[in-house]
Amino acid sequence: MVSWAHFEQLGEEYAGARPPYPEALYDALETEGVVGPGVRVLEIGAGAGLATRELVRRGCDVVAVEPGVRLASVLEDTVPGVQVVVARLEETDLPERAFDAAVAATSLHWVDLTVGLPRIHAALRPGGRLAVWRTVFRDEAVETPFRDRVARIVAARQARGGEDRRVPERPTMEELASGGWFEPVRSERWRRSVVLTTDQVHRLFLTFSDWRPAEADAAAQAADDLGGEVTEHYQTVLHLLRGAESSDGGDPDLHARS
Repeated sequence: MVSWAHFEQLGEEYAGARPPYPEALYDALETEGVVGPGVRVLEIGAGAGLATRELVRRGCDVVAVEPGVRLASVLEDTVPGVQVVVARLEETDLPERAFDAAVAATSLHWVDLTVGLPRIHAALRPGGRLAVWRTVFRDEAVETPFRDRVARIVAARQARGGEDRRVPERPTMEELASGGWFEPVRSERWRRSVVLTTDQVHRLFLTFSDWRPAEADAAAQAADDLGGEVTEHYQTVLHLLRGAESSDGGDPDLHARS
């Protein structure tokens, strides 16, 4: 079983290996008032600051919650001025009604939503927005020689009795709306292509919590066999919600302190 501690072990390597999120995502968030000059944002699971840098660039006042000590150190060094809280969301004592929006970039699937959602709700001002997005490192609609090789690596793992460790596209909009803390606004999906060298493939696949080092080596070898450069087809999925005025879950302040 994998956990967020996988990323903590990588530290600085993680910071430079993951591709950035598309500009169109941040443009959509700015249109919705989730990011922008003077917007006070709570970022959950900020990691090494892949999204944080863009939030700050667009004028947000960011408080970043990150449980990994090494990742939090990288974040403080690379994004000066951001307040970093080194803790898991479930254990963080957040100020009440202090934020205009909360965001989570490829991180909220590590959070116990039964605890995390009421805590986020209590930390937001009435009607505050929750934006949850993630990169999906595949596009089943696009077949490429490299993806064929990746499929063989996964098939070999399963043939040896290994588990299917692919990370699902979670949390879903239904999961985020469960308990009545938040109401769906909309979901959006962007498809894009990313050109990666053999070295970039190796570094990126090492960051995947569902891949072993030997498997990342095999993926890099596949890229090298195909000319040393491959085009990957990825997706970015966004779920946008607003804080509910009342919740079936009860008093959000009570749940936030539980």
